Amino acid sequence: MQAGVPNRWVMEHPVDLTKATDMPILARIVVPLTAVHKEAIGEIRGMSRESCQVPLPNEARVVQAERTEGAWVVWYVEKVEAI
Repeated sequence: MQAGVPNRWVMEHPVDLTKATDMPILARIVVPLTAVHKEAIGEIRGMSRESCQVPLPNEARVVQAERTEGAWVVWYVEKVEAI
């Protein structure tokens, strides 16, 4: 790196995703906590189940879901058959 030159990362061979018809795609959706329904599990203090409707494509498969301060972040793969 040279002094005074901004640190920019550029792909040498950018991928045109519009032509990626047979490639799996990793995507995410963010669900605000206000859209989540929470219910207690039995009589156990502090145990609860959270659920909500997530508009995923029909063929999508969830890879990971993580809860942040204000939302659930759901990572999923589209075009699973391409894996």
